[in-house]
This record gives sequence, C-alpha cells and structure tokens, in this order.
Amino acid sequence: MTNALDATVLDHAAQHPDRPLYAFDQDRPVSAGEFADLAGRRAATLAALDVGRGDRIAVWAENSLDWLVLLAAAAWRGAALVTLHPGLSAPELTTALARSRPRRLFVARHIRDRDGAATAAQALGALPASARPYGWHILGDNLAGIGDGTAPAPAGHPDATLNIQFTSGSTGPAKMVALSARNLIANARWTADTAGLRAADRIASPLPLAHAAGLGSGAVLALVTGALWVSVSRFRSEPVLTQIARHRCTVLQAVPTMATMLADTVETAPDRFDLSSLRVGFLGGAPCPPALLARTRRVLGLDRIAVIYGQTEAGPTISVDPGDGSCGSPGDTVGRIVADLGAVVVTPGTRTELPAGQPGELLVRGESVTAGYVDDPTATEAAITTDGWLRTGDLGALDTDRILTLTGRVKELIIRGGENISPAEVEAALLDDPAVAQVCVLGLPSPRWGEEVAALVVAAPGTEPDHDRLTGTAATRLARHKVPTLIRTVGDLPLLPSGKVDRRAALALLTGEERR
Repeated sequence: MTNALDATVLDHAAQHPDRPLYAFDQDRPVSAGEFADLAGRRAATLAALDVGRGDRIAVWAENSLDWLVLLAAAAWRGAALVTLHPGLSAPELTTALARSRPRRLFVARHIRDRDGAATAAQALGALPASARPYGWHILGDNLAGIGDGTAPAPAGHPDATLNIQFTSGSTGPAKMVALSARNLIANARWTADTAGLRAADRIASPLPLAHAAGLGSGAVLALVTGALWVSVSRFRSEPVLTQIARHRCTVLQAVPTMATMLADTVETAPDRFDLSSLRVGFLGGAPCPPALLARTRRVLGLDRIAVIYGQTEAGPTISVDPGDGSCGSPGDTVGRIVADLGAVVVTPGTRTELPAGQPGELLVRGESVTAGYVDDPTATEAAITTDGWLRTGDLGALDTDRILTLTGRVKELIIRGGENISPAEVEAALLDDPAVAQVCVLGLPSPRWGEEVAALVVAAPGTEPDHDRLTGTAATRLARHKVPTLIRTVGDLPLLPSGKVDRRAALALLTGEERR
C-alpha cells in the first residue's frame, strides 16, 4: 500500500474511477477518476510554472475542490503546499509569506468577505521585492491556459515535505510544521480504523482544509478509505445541515463549537432537515464536555460520537475514543492512543518515564510524526528528541490499556472554536497602544466557543486604555477569531516569585470579575 499522495490518487482512480470522492457546497460530487484527471492537469500547470521537487507553493483560500486539486498537484511535482488560513489579515498574510517564501502563491477570488486578489496584492506589496514569490495566481479556471494540460510523470515521494502548516506556540511566532505524504496517509488510516469509518461512509465536514484535522483526518482520510467527503467553503449551520440531507451523510466531522451551533439550529426547526442518515459524530480540536456530547448525540440523532485528540505535529490524530464505551464514559478520557503510534508519559522536560496512571507530559513517536519545523532547527530540537519522540506539551496520564486522560496543557494556547491562538501574538498587538504598559492574554471559558480571548491590561502612567480602541486596532492586525472579546484594566498583573505572570491567578481574576 503506497504512502505517496499522488500514487494514492492514481490507485484510487484506477480501482474505483466512478466512486464519488469530494463534494463542496452545492456542486455535484467529483469522482475519483475525475479528481485524478484534474490533479494531473494542474500538475502540468505547475510544471509550466517551473514548480518542481523541493519547491514551495502557497494557497490562500477557503475550502474548495481547487484547493485539494492543488495539493495533489503539488505531490505530483514533489513540491510542498504551504497552507495559509483564510482568516488571515493582510499584515498576517505578509508575515506568513515572508517566513514561508513560496515560489508561487495561489489565491481564491473571494475569501470570506474580502476580495482575495486585492488583499493579496496589499500583502505582497508590503514585502521587499527580494522576498516576493515569482508570481501569484487566482485559483480556479484561469489556470487552465497555463501549460498544455499533459500530465507529467508523478513524483511519488512519500517522505518529502508535502504540506506546511502554521501552528501557534505559547510564546513567540507561529511555527511551520512540515508534514509528508507518509505522515498524513498513515495517520488518516489509523484514525479511520480506530473511529470505525469505512468506504461506504459519507462524511459531512465543515472543518477548514487549512487545519491538519480538516486536511489529514478529513480529506486525506476520505481518499485512503474511499469514503465521500462533503464540505462547504465556510462553516454555516444551515448549509452543512442541507449537505447532510442532500448527500445522505453518515458521519459528521466538527469541532465542539460547530456541533453546538448545529444543534442550536436543529432545535429551532426540528423538522426542517432530514438527518436520519447520520450515525456517527466525529469531534475534536477542543475539549468535549460530557454534557455537550450528550446533547449533540440526542439532537442530531447520532448512534455514537467518536472523540479525537491530536495536534498538527502528530499528523494530527493521537488518540480516539470511538464512543462505544470501550474507553470509559463519554468525555472522561480522550480515548486510546492509535494502534501504530508509540506513547509514553514522562516527567515534564525530561525523558524519565512515569508509571501507568501517573500524570506527566505526553510524548509520541511513529510514522505520522513530523520530521520537524521548517527553517527552525532550534524549535525542532526542543520539540523532538534525538530518538524521534515528539514532546506534545500536553499533560496527561496513560493507563495500562493506553487510554489517555488529559490533565492540562504545558502550552498556553487558547483554543477558540477549534482555532489555536498564541497569547503572545495578541499581546504584541495590544502593546502597540501607548496607553498599555503591560498585558496578559488568556483563554476565558465559553459555553459556545470553548474559550474566548480575554486580556488584562495595565495602564501606562497618566493614561487610561480605551478598550474599544484596543479591540479596533487589534482587528486591523489580527484575524477576527484572535481579537479579544473582553478587556479589563487592572492596577498590576499577578506575578509568580520568578517574576513571570501567574496565569492561573490572572484567569481567576478574570472569571471572578465576571461573576460579580
């Protein structure tokens, strides 16, 4: 069985040319044979643009068939596709392009509520000429005239970097995770096997392809299992529910926030959408409380809900609770480590393994784990041991059956609606205001989003921070989901004896003020 993406596309097309593979919004599904043909033609386009082995290209777009075709074409040419989140602001796009240095940039004509071409031009204009891509292109039909359409020979490199994902850290700039076809395909197989997904399934997934879960546990999983993957350009409850009914989907893949919104919509009009085909929920990307699981299962009429835990560096799935009772009560654990992934719990920052049941830092190792961070050997050395173990930064305990219970995070990421947000990035944006002397950004518990971005600010002498101005300025620099929804001015930030901010005390201060 191949671990190269281009070979997987061609094998699937040869064996099941007419089997539906991908569907987006109201388009009819594209078959495996049609997808292979489109990928070959787009590979011809990349060849004409002088994109080949080891090159990087970037895509800035919402979910679409063109997005996936470009990924397959990159694999065909031995190139890496840099994934740019559609929510990026123009300054964030400039930064991402400066760091990833793609040879070519592919942009959707419309991205959410923005003109993709105009925003890309603004972002590129802020780069020095030496740092700009050789060219940028509108994703879609206008690429058809580049090259003669004759598919070149596929590269078939399973271990070359295929996808570069930006992932936020608790401090400093976002890191670029290198994922190979082998990483993605191996992890997709493990995820499908453990969650009990099969070729006959039809998976409704509004998860963004710009995330490892939407890409690896979604679109690539469909390719390796033969299931139909049904998506939308951007999450909205009604279009997702309409797609489920239209395609008779059997599986719903979502983050908890999406599941909550879908249940809200169904409860307001219980007879409007036919969800009788659904049997499995497939949730991850943020904590899944038992009450949320119970409500989602009841309202959407699911037989069971599989809970997924993972991170981008692991490809992404680390553990799965299939929802059949084999891993305890729903929500009590994040399931069993997938079968072919090694896992140990150690004293944080060491390689000293701890006994079963004792909490510590989780380390994982296996075929799906990244080789490291792009252009960042220091971060790679800190995250991956010399013998290949990935330090997840998450705290948990493993029992003798490899069932994982998470107990906390070493990292300080905020996870809002499945989106990872670096507090340091938001803090930097707020500190640009002359009225702010100090700031601490935290995740505030939210029943809808999991966490909301909140900030404690200390005023500069003789000033009074204007909270509306702070959020307005942050909105010009940051994607919308990163902008704080709550800002409080305090006299001082709570500190640990080391002089670092006591983030636990800061959060208690925020939640305490909320209760008053």
